[in-house]
Amino acid sequence: MTSPVRTELQRARDWSGALAGALDAAAREVALLARQLAAGWPDDQGREWVERLLTLRNTLERDADAAVRLGLQVERAADDPTDPPPSGPRLGGTGARRADDERGVRIPRLDERVDG
Repeated sequence: MTSPVRTELQRARDWSGALAGALDAAAREVALLARQLAAGWPDDQGREWVERLLTLRNTLERDADAAVRLGLQVERAADDPTDPPPSGPRLGGTGARRADDERGVRIPRLDERVDG
């Protein structure tokens, strides 16, 4: 039987792969459109629109690469689920560990003794 966490990781992996494929396909379509536009509109305005389309293509390619990287991170998480999922906000630091296990707001009281 597959655990719910593994099922969700598989869904995330599949989603990131599908997203990367869709973004790659969109980038190819935009590149084709840019080539057709450059051939049909060879003046300055045409070149401006071609540059915009090429910028869009580059952005789509970067986003596709980011989706692939996300899939790889999910793959690593699926292979090594030794750490429990985070349970709340953490304070910044290099160790990524809680500074104090006590949670919530602590209101000082007048009759409370301060150690130290």
